[in-house]
Amino acid sequence: MRVVVPSLLLFATACISPMPVEPMSVPLQYKSMVGSDDYGRFPECAAVSDIRVTDVRTDKTLGQRYIQGVREPWAEVKTESNVAEWVTTGVVEGLKNSGAAVAVAGKPVLHVSIEQVSTKENVYFAGGYEAHVVISGELLGANGKSCWKDRAEGTGENYGHAGSIDNYQETLNHALDRAVITLLSSLESEICDCGKDD
Repeated sequence: MRVVVPSLLLFATACISPMPVEPMSVPLQYKSMVGSDDYGRFPECAAVSDIRVTDVRTDKTLGQRYIQGVREPWAEVKTESNVAEWVTTGVVEGLKNSGAAVAVAGKPVLHVSIEQVSTKENVYFAGGYEAHVVISGELLGANGKSCWKDRAEGTGENYGHAGSIDNYQETLNHALDRAVITLLSSLESEICDCGKDD
């Protein structure tokens, strides 16, 4: 028994321990994770002529996957998708949900910089997901004069099957939505007056 019991314990532990995590590539596909009521409402005069999004991140990886309680070794999470296009879609959706018109000639241009897009997946039998998005915005009138600047952050959390593309997408989209909501709430008081003195 002294020999068998430790062997059984080792076997049982091996059966219940999670498998090592593998690297992943996550395609970004925007879908709003919030309701239109979560956005503020712009006045009727609110409009932009264009939205220009630039990815200024120095680290293009998305994040890390790791076993719960064991931060190393970890596996890299990346994306082959165009992050600027993903953010642009979220910003356009946010403007429309806020009641602002898009692509109106003569109106200001909204510039958005992507400063951070990051994820963490904490794996045991299932996966715990976190995402963080940081964006900054600047509104320029027709003469190129800056009318407004601000910076916003958004976070998302999720739980479900480990290594799930759907869970990654939902968590990232939620973080993007929250960052956009915060940024647009700051823009609300400036959007109609930008460029009036040109």
